[in-house]
Amino acid sequence: MAMSPAFTIRHITVAEALPVRLDVLRRGTPSQDATYDGDDEPHTAHIGAVIGDRVVATSTWLMRPWQHDTTATAVQLRGMAVLDEMQNTGVGHALIDAGMTHAHSVGARYVWAKARDSALYFYERCGFHIVDEQFLEPASGLPHHLVLRETVTA
Repeated sequence: MAMSPAFTIRHITVAEALPVRLDVLRRGTPSQDATYDGDDEPHTAHIGAVIGDRVVATSTWLMRPWQHDTTATAVQLRGMAVLDEMQNTGVGHALIDAGMTHAHSVGARYVWAKARDSALYFYERCGFHIVDEQFLEPASGLPHHLVLRETVTA
């Protein structure tokens, strides 16, 4: 197996995130809109993996309540996308680690996401657990589950 080039994890702009979101998350789906409500909110963080000047993976972390505990501060992970050639290189775990640090820094108790069923194993390996029943996400038409991780253990 060839070694992947070294990547850097850093905050990125929405404009930098959109091409990766579009390529990975909208490929073969009815929607070609990869923008999200909240992309431009002041507390939203876009964290990416970069090689040189090229964004190869992206994640977006929005302040959004967790439906089962609306009194606690929570962050929703959206737009988790890793280019095909960077799959299985550790870049996804690095994005989750950076995002969890961000969530902790804004006082979030929970991080949650609408995870594609095809990615559930990844989320479980990153410490998330599956919540509730499967549903179809309207933008992609693909099956998803909610996943949840607490930022600190009691």
